[in-house]
Amino acid sequence: MSELEISRIYSKVFQSSMVAIGITDIEGNYIMVNPAWCNFMGYTEEEALKLNVNDVTVEEDIKRSDRSMKNLANGTAASIRIKRQFKRKDGKVFWAELHVSPLLDDDGQTDGIIGMLINIDRQVKAEKKQKVLNRKLEKLARHDPLTGLYNRRAISEIMERQHRIAKRYSRGFAVAVADLDDFKQINDTYGHQCGDMVLKRLAQIFLKWIRDTDSVGRWGGEEFLFVFAETDCDGAITVAERIRKSLDAELFEWDGHKFRISITIGISYRTQQTTIQEMIEEADKATYEGKANGKNQVVCKRY
Repeated sequence: MSELEISRIYSKVFQSSMVAIGITDIEGNYIMVNPAWCNFMGYTEEEALKLNVNDVTVEEDIKRSDRSMKNLANGTAASIRIKRQFKRKDGKVFWAELHVSPLLDDDGQTDGIIGMLINIDRQVKAEKKQKVLNRKLEKLARHDPLTGLYNRRAISEIMERQHRIAKRYSRGFAVAVADLDDFKQINDTYGHQCGDMVLKRLAQIFLKWIRDTDSVGRWGGEEFLFVFAETDCDGAITVAERIRKSLDAELFEWDGHKFRISITIGISYRTQQTTIQEMIEEADKATYEGKANGKNQVVCKRY
């Protein structure tokens, strides 16, 4: 096959390729583009030959693009493959997979750069939507839909993990069971929608007063479970008292009616080895003791 025939084949491939191809000098100025490139970018061939690579590069990628061009021009990089965004003539931005290589002259010096890009905008956007959906599903799987707090499964996992840490390093930690006082009366008097409002507000109070190292989840109904990590018994009591006092001072309003509600919190604190189930049972007993002694209080069992 003659060089002329080969040249014609290359020309046909360049012109008919569905892959966008752009050739620039080492400064990034376009010297040749194919129809697919014009279709992707929205420019005519005549307009394209007045452009620099930076004209179709989103602002946040310009510095990285300049570095890549320099590396290709001086031989530091043999080729570059990357996912990045491109800017069309109409200002719209799309994602593409870019393959860039240097074009060498007879002396082996770079005298141009060829870039081939495949439009993967739909794929990237679909992946992003899937990631958002996965995060939402993960949150639904681990959080109570009403209060937004951890659900029973998630708080159980946190408790088990903290128990292993405490056992490994011989550290104490606390588990607390909190139960609203006379919550049934709220539901019976004002309805379940009012009860839901109380639970949502209660969750906000919990999150306001617990420390970054603490966790809280909805254990069931109006019962909640706290895991106080990296603390002693007095520290757990201090946090629980803040929560109790904050709720005690809260004035709720529903359908023109104002009311207050209190909470009783039972804490189990251990420095010696014990099981999670034993700690929960001890915290439950402490809560029942507080209820029997007048409610609206914090009771701690130390072992």
